[in-house]
Amino acid sequence: MSGLSVSDKVALEAVLGMSGGYVLDFSNESFGAFFHDLGIDVYDAERYPGFGDSKANRLRALWRSGTEDEVARSLQALIEYIEAKRLTGFLSYEVNDESIDRVRAVAERLAEPAMNPADMPPSSVSFTTKATVTNNKIQIEIHEDIYAHISRYLETEDYFHAVEESYKVVREALREKTGSEKATDAFKPDNFPALFGHEPSGQAEKDFFDGVKYLNMAIQFLRNEKSHTLATSMERNLALHYISLASLSYDLITRYVSEELITQVEDLITAERRSYSATRFYRVFEDGQWLSSVTLPNELSSASVRRVLKDKWLGEADFTRSFDHSNIVLMRLEVVADVLSKVDIDTLLGLPTVDGNGYSQEAGTTIFLEFMKQRYPETISAKAEARIAADQ
Repeated sequence: MSGLSVSDKVALEAVLGMSGGYVLDFSNESFGAFFHDLGIDVYDAERYPGFGDSKANRLRALWRSGTEDEVARSLQALIEYIEAKRLTGFLSYEVNDESIDRVRAVAERLAEPAMNPADMPPSSVSFTTKATVTNNKIQIEIHEDIYAHISRYLETEDYFHAVEESYKVVREALREKTGSEKATDAFKPDNFPALFGHEPSGQAEKDFFDGVKYLNMAIQFLRNEKSHTLATSMERNLALHYISLASLSYDLITRYVSEELITQVEDLITAERRSYSATRFYRVFEDGQWLSSVTLPNELSSASVRRVLKDKWLGEADFTRSFDHSNIVLMRLEVVADVLSKVDIDTLLGLPTVDGNGYSQEAGTTIFLEFMKQRYPETISAKAEARIAADQ
């Protein structure tokens, strides 16, 4: 499976003229021959399943199921084809240099050799809160779960309890994942899959796991000192450093989302959709009423988990399969609606909607946009407003 993001695919579809099932000016025969020269049978439905038989859908299937090498080589070849057409004046539509550079950058990124898992840096994990640097000042976003718990103490400048409570959040997360809030017990090798999703794949990753363990041990002993002393005033600057340490520690132990949890949530949503007739569904989908009928796992209370699911579900969003599948795509996104951004919504609106037979399979998008407008109006752009108005 290639590493194309949703925004990559939107850009590629525009450059390659993929509306209406076409790709550039290829016929079916020349399209197959083009990929045959690259050693790719793009019409092999077993190797590249799903979508349909049109040229655009065959390319989408390659993007979803092909290797990064196959996708990279084909994109590089397509860019060379476009540039040759531009030079000879036979390209039938305008493509600017910026768009060409974007596709070339995507191809180059995919063509980069994969790192040995043993050499992978810790940054390969799923989600990290934002941090910025301006000159010698670092601004760090405190993890939402911690900030929500300690904000009342920060507002009253009760820094002692803000620090102590931030440490409690970290230890509670350890307890939920491993059964123990003591770092010395929680980070036993048997708990690595629960904390990191897998055993360490090499010495570098083992060192990283140990580093997270020692960071949590520091949290454990720092909190012991606080819990065994009377509450006293604490200097604000020191308190914020302590809270940042807690936020980092929490970040590193909560960013992994297990396949079991993802499957559980997706199965719940799919089963809920299939419990309704088409007519009944659109009534309960309005205003997100269906959400009250589903009991989601407690893990979804974490903003980190919701962000990971958002990225996964946006990356897999497909409005070309069936009405029911499009409904499920939008239901998934309503589950993580609070972490969606205006860019996410606009990207969704740019996805293809027509199947291989030329029929739109998009369904429920306007109801979804109205839900987002009501609950999270800051996510609605002029493009989304125009879509709502047009359908009304």
